[in-house]
This record gives sequence, C-alpha cells and structure tokens, in this order.
Amino acid sequence: MTTIQHLTVGNKEANITVEVFINFACPYCSHYFAAADEVLKPYINDGSVQYIIKHFDKTKQRLLKGTVANIYLDYNDPEETFEIIRHLYGTQEEWTLNFETIERKMEQELALSPQKNADDRSLAIHQETFERGITGVPSVFINGEKFEFNPTEDDKATIKEKLEKALQS
Repeated sequence: MTTIQHLTVGNKEANITVEVFINFACPYCSHYFAAADEVLKPYINDGSVQYIIKHFDKTKQRLLKGTVANIYLDYNDPEETFEIIRHLYGTQEEWTLNFETIERKMEQELALSPQKNADDRSLAIHQETFERGITGVPSVFINGEKFEFNPTEDDKATIKEKLEKALQS
C-alpha cells in the first residue's frame, strides 16, 4: 500500500491542525487561501499549527483545470509548492481559460512535469471526501471540526477575522 502524502507544513505535533480541501481553479478557494496564508503563517512558524492541504479533484469543467495543475505539484517540497500555489491563485483567471493554457503554464513557464503519485493521492482524497461527506470546496476543518464561513459571500478580510477567532478559541 502506498502512503499518501498531502501538502503539509508546520509541526506535526502541533496543538492545532488546520486541514483544507481546495481546488486550485476555484475562485472561492483563492479567497480562502489568501486569507489563510496570512493568518496561519505566524502560527506555523511558532510551531502551534500544522496545515494540511488536500486538493479535491472535482469534475466541474472549470475545476478540472485545477486537477491538471495539481498533477504537476511536487509535495515533497512543500515550501516551493506553496509558492507555486500562490502563483496559481494569483494568475487563476489566465490559466483557467482552457486545458492547453494550464499545461503550457505548468510545463513551459514553471518547468514542472507530472508527478507519478498524483493519481493515488487523488483517489485517496476522493475516498476521504466521500467518507466525510465533503462535496464542495473550500472545506476547512480545525482540529477535525468544520470551520464555518461562507465562501460565496465572505471576502478575504472576513475569512481572516473568522479564522483568527477560531484559532484563538
């Protein structure tokens, strides 16, 4: 059995685990990610938070492009991969136009190649989402409890505020 590696940063012994199911082509996930990136950084740096990102390969036309992007990411280098994700979210409107654009971006602009373990990871995450009843992205959990926010209405500032409050309780 292959061990599935998720994109993880922070102390694995941390008191707080933040786990998110996202898709790199999802505009709502982009808002969450930007807010969480700012809020979680000090907690990750001081060792009090472990942050786990699980890319949910959804079958909606637009979100399939996020699945293509995810195939190229090397989870063995989380810091570099986080930089790539920041770039992907920052340029999301450009590369979600069509499949050729995302493949060109990943292979030519970012000089990445498909990762062999991407399929196994995708299948494991699909199984986990099924078992946990997760149907949409972003879905966020703090210490196993669903973090409640409205991805279609909450802006980055609101998400930051709610996330900071949840981490302090």
